[in-house]
Amino acid sequence: MDSRKPNVPPDAPDAAQTSGAASGPMHTREFLGHPVGLFLLFLVEMWERFSYYGMRGLLVLYLTSVIAVHQLMPGVYTNQLTISEYRQVEGSTNGVAASAVHSQPIYVAVDSQIGSEVTGDISVTGEPALEVRRLSRNGAVADPNAPSAWVLADGAAGPLVVKGTRGDRDSFQQTEMRFELHNPGTATIKASIEIARPDKDSRTYFTVNNAPGRTTVDVKPDSQLGPGEQAPVLIVRTNRDDSGRNWKDDIASTLYGWYSGLAYLLPILGGLIADKMIGTHRSMVVGGLTIAAGHIMLAVSGLGDMAYNQLGLTTFIFGLVLIVIGTGHFKPCVSVMVGQLYPHGDPRRDGAFTIFYMGINLGAFLCNFVCGTLAYRFGWHYGFGAAAVGMLAGLALYMFCRPIYLKGIGEPPEGKGRSAPMFIVAAFALSALFAAAFHFGLIGALWSSVVGIFRTPTGAWLVPAAMLGFIIAFCIWFVAINRPEDRAPVASIFIFMFFNAFFWIAFEQAGSSINLFTDRYVDRSFGLFGLEEIPTPWFQSVNPALIIIGAPIFAWLWGALGRRHLNPPQPVKIALGLLFLGLGYVFIFFAARSVHESMQAGNIVRAGMVMVLVTYFWHTVGELCLSPTGLSYVTKVAPVRFMSLLMGIWFVSSFIANLGGGLMAGQVENIASGEIKLPWNFGGQANFFFLFVATSIGAGLLVLVTSPWLKKLSRGRDE
Repeated sequence: MDSRKPNVPPDAPDAAQTSGAASGPMHTREFLGHPVGLFLLFLVEMWERFSYYGMRGLLVLYLTSVIAVHQLMPGVYTNQLTISEYRQVEGSTNGVAASAVHSQPIYVAVDSQIGSEVTGDISVTGEPALEVRRLSRNGAVADPNAPSAWVLADGAAGPLVVKGTRGDRDSFQQTEMRFELHNPGTATIKASIEIARPDKDSRTYFTVNNAPGRTTVDVKPDSQLGPGEQAPVLIVRTNRDDSGRNWKDDIASTLYGWYSGLAYLLPILGGLIADKMIGTHRSMVVGGLTIAAGHIMLAVSGLGDMAYNQLGLTTFIFGLVLIVIGTGHFKPCVSVMVGQLYPHGDPRRDGAFTIFYMGINLGAFLCNFVCGTLAYRFGWHYGFGAAAVGMLAGLALYMFCRPIYLKGIGEPPEGKGRSAPMFIVAAFALSALFAAAFHFGLIGALWSSVVGIFRTPTGAWLVPAAMLGFIIAFCIWFVAINRPEDRAPVASIFIFMFFNAFFWIAFEQAGSSINLFTDRYVDRSFGLFGLEEIPTPWFQSVNPALIIIGAPIFAWLWGALGRRHLNPPQPVKIALGLLFLGLGYVFIFFAARSVHESMQAGNIVRAGMVMVLVTYFWHTVGELCLSPTGLSYVTKVAPVRFMSLLMGIWFVSSFIANLGGGLMAGQVENIASGEIKLPWNFGGQANFFFLFVATSIGAGLLVLVTSPWLKKLSRGRDE
């Protein structure tokens, strides 16, 4: 799992010199050659990571899921399936312009009857080139995906109505509808298909070809269809599971980016509070209680009608902010307490952090099987609630065993520590203020203003250029204020930070764009343990499982190479990390391309899950090359007087990378639809994933070619 944990690294010079350093007989009890307290902290961290990654694996899936019709209040609801045609037009933006829009109304009747005023006709505006043909289910064929299972509907087939009884999902009828797109002309027509949202508060109840957002298809002329090809088919379905929040992908991915990014930014502040005011022990308890309260709020936000109303969403945001603040308190402290178990210079400390690191990955591995399965079988909020149970279990274990195995560890500076409860109150107050601002639209308005600036012709290039200029100027200034012998090593740290951020922007697509692709377009058929499909969050456990297996192997490999004087320098390890990351994206790129091509050929063929598994395998290999060595490099080459500051800047770069990864994931639809043009055109989401193939491999080759020069910058300090 992500090893950029915001903590004090094993060889930081002050890790064992803070308050509460190991002393006394309580810390002589050992297991496997280490203090028993290490294994207590291992379990506490395992449960905290269980809660954090358990929720994170569900986040974008939950936010983007459409409203489940069986959970609606009694009444009649309407959505419009829209199919917009685009043709090449000279002088228009991007060279294309909408020429016609087909609109098909679809109704949902919950404990209600449809009146005679509804219509089943498709309305068309503009000059259409496509024919949209509605299909009907052939009841004589049992398999709904058989070629003869759907036939051309009678022209008087009537309105499309999904109807049933509230709370009884099996009572709903006509939960799947299909359409064919025919092109009688001679030129290929691009069609953009979606369930329309007239305004930002509009709710949708259907997916199109498994996607709740836009689907883009290039419709070839019927005369050009080859053997085995048919006109593109649109499959419109209801959500038969639990209601999500019905957000658009870009907004959900942006929230995911902020959430995962702040997990690296706030621990800087949390560490300062622990050091100066309440100590690591109290800070960890404050963080654990706040995190647990946040997960409880996430579970509560799904009770009854809160599952899809504004109050429930506000409660969800309130809980999410609590988790972020709690993580800021918890995350840096538990790691520092590991260091406090050992006197300065104790050779066991590196091994201790390796054991502790396994706790992080064990929690990240287990959580998705528990939280993900509960979410899929019983509802999203059961998964969120399980994460709360995990955090409370870890905290209870810690409080019970601490007097025995960690007595005196993590105490506050003398005369301080009584203000710890204040920080819990502050966390609730800040979370409530943010949730209120969200509820009344202030956060949305602020973000819309920021996005609006970037969408203006000037802001699109001026703001990023100004930000980049500021960063470059700061780096140059910071390098200049160092002593001459330190300037080159510090410069190398900033260069490596850039490529580190570059790596994690791409790597963090795992929880957002790759997670959504896996959920919608990967064949997850299973048939064991009562599951027809593997829950999508299970795939988030592949990386921590491979880390648990691979970390000892890589530790042995670097050691063995070092003994033979063949251990690659840091630039080469960074280059390898980026190259393996790009290699992983080759597989998800081919998976996305195969899905796009199947849609063009009139089929809905999902990609094999092996493509996702191999993607995660190579991403993990890249992580093992790059991530564990990054923090170590900073501690080796940074000037002592700027060590802590440079560590903080390193984590700021991780915040920027996670936020950037979320913002990038929000552009999937725009890139897949062609609104954002790239130098290549493979079709659909393949265009998006190839972006990371090109940039990761390109950056890796750049680092590899310049590695001799980068190696000289460290001036031998990394050896």
